[in-house]
Amino acid sequence: MADQRLIYADPRDLDTLRTALKDNDPDGKLCPILMDRIYIQKNAIELLPEIILEHAKGKKILMVTDMTPYYRGEESLKEQVYYLLNQKFEVFWLTLDNHDHVLHALDEESLRIQEAIRDHQVDCVLGIGGGTITDLCKDASYAVDDTMPLVIVQTALSVNAFSDGISIMLKNGVKVSLPTRYPSVLVIDLDVIEQAPMERNLAGYGDVMATWTAPVDWYLAYKLGMNNTYNEPSCDILRTQNSDLLEQSAHLAEKDPKAFELLARVLTLSGLAMGIAGESCPSSGTEHIITHLLDMAADKQDRDVAFHGAQVSIGTIFTAIAWDILLNEFDPTDVDIDKCFPTEEQMKPMVYKAFEWIKKETADECWKGYQKKLESWKANRKQFERFLDEWDSIKAEIEKVVVSPEHLCEQMRAAGAPTHYSQMTPPIDEKTARWALLDCHLYRNRFTLSDLLFYLGWWNQEFIERLIQRAAALDAGL
Repeated sequence: MADQRLIYADPRDLDTLRTALKDNDPDGKLCPILMDRIYIQKNAIELLPEIILEHAKGKKILMVTDMTPYYRGEESLKEQVYYLLNQKFEVFWLTLDNHDHVLHALDEESLRIQEAIRDHQVDCVLGIGGGTITDLCKDASYAVDDTMPLVIVQTALSVNAFSDGISIMLKNGVKVSLPTRYPSVLVIDLDVIEQAPMERNLAGYGDVMATWTAPVDWYLAYKLGMNNTYNEPSCDILRTQNSDLLEQSAHLAEKDPKAFELLARVLTLSGLAMGIAGESCPSSGTEHIITHLLDMAADKQDRDVAFHGAQVSIGTIFTAIAWDILLNEFDPTDVDIDKCFPTEEQMKPMVYKAFEWIKKETADECWKGYQKKLESWKANRKQFERFLDEWDSIKAEIEKVVVSPEHLCEQMRAAGAPTHYSQMTPPIDEKTARWALLDCHLYRNRFTLSDLLFYLGWWNQEFIERLIQRAAALDAGL
């Protein structure tokens, strides 16, 4: 039975969580949580002067924001924080330009923050905003001085990026996960959250829907010898409370403060799970890879990027359908093992065809990652054969934790979350969505369900159309 301290973990009580993780990690496999405090409460903004005094050695603060307006009460949140801190500190306010309405996590933006840190010789960085601001502040402060206090004020329950030590950056047109650093302190003021646009909070709800597919992809990779980081504690801290959240979806649509608080906890735990594992696998599988391709296409097509979490939730529906098909139809005795191991000569043209239309550098980057995955896949042929022999027991373990696509769609609609790519802001066209679904497995060096299904000969145009039709029957998908 899972440790109750894990399945009902409270991110506001990091000491208890750390103790529970240590007690459940006899092999020392887990990574430490390198955060000091997490605040999830009303009026948390008022604690900022005290928080910074406790952590910073001096009085110079760099406050980093984007151009998106945020409110607390009737007034601008950013201005409230600036004037609150200006009473005790010297505050330098850096606003990053949203360009065409969207701020991207690019090296040039991180370099702007790094330059400001050095120019003003600041003692603390304070980021106010969403996941992109957080990723940029983590990347920039890590590059300059990873011991410098970093305080993040979360403005919506939009993604799980606030409580991990990873930054998702855009390099050569490819979204990559880089190890950077944790925030020292995360501040989630529930008054701010309740005033955030519902579309942003529902994006966070969508992001944690990946709990029902990503950890299963991770377990699959582990059983196939493609990833040795899999561990139960990273999954335990997510599933029970996320199950509670799923059943409270209708309360979220009603803007029930208790539902917002639960979502804040689950979203924060999702980030911590990635930190504990040392990578994003507990919260990022096939559904996220599909989303990364949609974002890459948006950059090429010169259109705004839809909310990350909203895209993830629809990718989760497709991935849940794929899992359902595998669990119900896969017969390991039908597998021709030799056909499951394509050559580099077969795969390289596929990778370039999938991504060269974005730009050649993107295809080059994707091939570098895919080449490593293909080498590892071939090296683990014996493990694949063992997997086929043990399929019945592996299937039984997976069936304990998956959620049906029907139930996911039902609860997402109850929450008021979008279930179609056409409902995104901006909408995603069918051609782009089909491309992202079909070619997601070619994207990088991470083994997921889409890879197994491709090597089995399933993940092709016909299978993608089957996923689309099944989703359409659930009033979801394209």
